Amino acid sequence: MSFKSVLIVVVLILVAFGAGYGLGYWKLQMAEKQWAAAKEEMQTKITSMEKELAMARAREKLWEMPEMLSGVRSHLAEKNFGLAAQTLDGIKETFLASLNSLGEEVKTRFDFFLPALEEAKRETESMGVNATKKIEEVKQLFEQALRPAKKE
Repeated sequence: MSFKSVLIVVVLILVAFGAGYGLGYWKLQMAEKQWAAAKEEMQTKITSMEKELAMARAREKLWEMPEMLSGVRSHLAEKNFGLAAQTLDGIKETFLASLNSLGEEVKTRFDFFLPALEEAKRETESMGVNATKKIEEVKQLFEQALRPAKKE
């Protein structure tokens, strides 16, 4: 074999490797673009699902409120006014945390709750005889406001 033949074979091998490398690089670039698009789509779906989960948890907390208010009523029946006041504070914190995840329409439906809860708490702290009645009124109002939320 002559030097010219060896040189042609080497050049052909280099061209073949170069073409293979170029084709592989192009496929890699295309795959990276597809991966980036799929990643962005999944991130959008994850964000949407996280928002839905936060709203579902907030609604679940709202549905637990009447039961929590019943617990306050039980504390009042046992003349445990301090624990009843603490429970009311917990209810307020839970409600405020839930409120951040809910829409404006739901928020406006429960505008009455915090002032009514504060009034019930004042009555409880003063060990008033109407504390149980106030808690029952707040619970009934809350349950009435909660019913339309079930349809959402």
